[in-house]
Amino acid sequence: MIIKYLKLVTGEELVTEWIEDKHDSVEVKLKNPLGILMSQTEKGFNIQLVPYGSMADKEEIMVNYKNIVFHAEPEQKLRNQYESITGQVITPPTPKIATV
Repeated sequence: MIIKYLKLVTGEELVTEWIEDKHDSVEVKLKNPLGILMSQTEKGFNIQLVPYGSMADKEEIMVNYKNIVFHAEPEQKLRNQYESITGQVITPPTPKIATV
């Protein structure tokens, strides 16, 4: 499963499962896309994930590559939140060895 963080030309930011990436295609298939809503609080920023394209018949949508400004790997915290909401397995953090 490939999970991506992306920004659209409209300014909307999404986290989604990236299904199809054909080099000769003008569209990419996204599954279970969630929009990212950020708000500022006294303690910093709060992030909410909300359904994107929730009125679509299926959980997959097609997006034209021209409408994507960038895509990247999401940070681990965002990835875990996405996996929790979509019912995927949460990726455990990489163990680190502490030396004294």
